[in-house]
Amino acid sequence: MKDGSLKAKTVDILRVFAEHLKHKYDFIPTSEESMQCLLECGLRAIPDSANAALEEPITMEKLSYAIKLGKHKAPGRDGICLGFYKKTWGTTKQDLLDIMNDMYREGQLPDQQIYGIVVCIPKQATPTRPEDYRPLTLLNTDYKFLTKITANRLRPWLADILHRTQHCGIPGNTVFEALATIRDAVAYAEVTGARLCLLSIDFKEAFDKISHEYLFAILREHGFSEHFLRRIRNVLVCDKAISSVQKNGFRSKPIPIKSSVRQGCLLSMLLYAICLNPLLSTLDKHPTGLRIGRDGARTSVIAYADDVTIFVTSPSDITKIQDTLYCYEGTTGAKVNIRKSRAVAIGSWDTSLRFMDIPYHDETTILGFHITSTVQASAHKIWTLPTSTNP
Repeated sequence: MKDGSLKAKTVDILRVFAEHLKHKYDFIPTSEESMQCLLECGLRAIPDSANAALEEPITMEKLSYAIKLGKHKAPGRDGICLGFYKKTWGTTKQDLLDIMNDMYREGQLPDQQIYGIVVCIPKQATPTRPEDYRPLTLLNTDYKFLTKITANRLRPWLADILHRTQHCGIPGNTVFEALATIRDAVAYAEVTGARLCLLSIDFKEAFDKISHEYLFAILREHGFSEHFLRRIRNVLVCDKAISSVQKNGFRSKPIPIKSSVRQGCLLSMLLYAICLNPLLSTLDKHPTGLRIGRDGARTSVIAYADDVTIFVTSPSDITKIQDTLYCYEGTTGAKVNIRKSRAVAIGSWDTSLRFMDIPYHDETTILGFHITSTVQASAHKIWTLPTSTNP
């Protein structure tokens, strides 16, 4: 505990976690000024054909596909696991399809369907505070079928709206292409002696610190239909969503979920990528960046979900980058984690230049790979470390 006290009784532990999560998932107000600043980047609208496709009824083929590729994970509050649906598929498939279409078409769910069970996974060997745990939400299996089907419908259209530097959620973009772009930037600065600072940004509790007000403003700006927005609000993000913390076999009182995209929801990664889109568009619009890659396009930022790397090549860009990050914080509720964010100087970059007090390091880890100021040193780090020590 913050006051140094220890809690040993289950009821006390539950109370501590419940209060912590109630504060974590509380309503996040947005700054109208910051919102307008981000929207100036000019977001692309989703095609009309996409909105039409998103309104089509769920077919037996799509439901079968979602169940076939489903993974055997812990069930939600109702205790029904994926194996039940696979075992009884011949008997339950038509009833399940009717239920899925009712929920999808009407955009309404019974309260028990949006009730999550939060389990807290330790982030470290000896956790002593609620902050040392990662909350994961266990959701009902049929609810996850619905989110998976919606995610599969949404994913093909993300290439039309997401910035090209986002490598998560866009078909054809992969984590390896993101890493290759970062490697090319390091190689370019190393060979030419150009100034370059790799700024690896870590957002504290990234998926938890998303304002629902901001999320729907961005979805609306991208041109999603009001019916789709209502479905996301009532079924998938759920203004009336609640969760209980489970610890030692006991559960806390219900906690209202007024912010975040739930980790455990199959749609959360795509929604987060959409939320991050204005930040990437603004960052790539203003800083100087580099012309690298196969198409030689100017690139100022690379992202994979919440992993954001900024290429800074001019001291004059520092203020613009900081202002953009502050604007994003004020709009979404997100916070840059100064302690975990890192700056790596490459070529002739002057390390006396500061970014939001983010410290300089000789190396950093981006998307699980060690990145240093030279390609050779990076390769040495990647290939010589024992597998067990690689992130």
